[in-house]
Amino acid sequence: MRFRLSTQAKRKVYSATITAVIVVLTTGQRHAGFLLLLGALPLTLWLTWSAWIIARYAYARAGQLICVGVWIVALALLASIHLTWHNATRRDANEIVAAINTYSTTYGRCPTRIEHIGIKREHIEDMLGANYRYVCDGGKFKLSYVATFTIFDTYAYDFAKDNWAYERWDLKWPEWKTLVKSSS
Repeated sequence: MRFRLSTQAKRKVYSATITAVIVVLTTGQRHAGFLLLLGALPLTLWLTWSAWIIARYAYARAGQLICVGVWIVALALLASIHLTWHNATRRDANEIVAAINTYSTTYGRCPTRIEHIGIKREHIEDMLGANYRYVCDGGKFKLSYVATFTIFDTYAYDFAKDNWAYERWDLKWPEWKTLVKSSS
């Protein structure tokens, strides 16, 4: 089957492709996935408009379907990129947790500094990012790192329960809650 796209349809396909590539390159970066929320409403409106165009105008159907396909591929690519970021960082974080547990079992206390577990700070920063946090206070230790999808939320390891907990940024700062309540 052969079909031809009009010049206007080609322009739409090119602009959709260029925009999708820019969005993937921008929001596909570590900690930048939350920017997708800014484009969710415009993209939803555009997809609704596209469905109307596809159903209503046969001459514009092929070009519009290609544009929608470009965006579906871009969103799938973004989802896989951020899932890969998350899985790689979690794997590295679990390696650090295992090293901390080994240290605490061997010496009977938590390491006062993260470097004591045998992994250099630079390597830990490569694994978890520069904004990781390790604290050993009174025999209790906490390891957390910034979520790969956003710069605001973190994952913290609970050594007592032996699991990772997602911590939203708005729940971590009590002063933020009082500020928001007082302004409403």
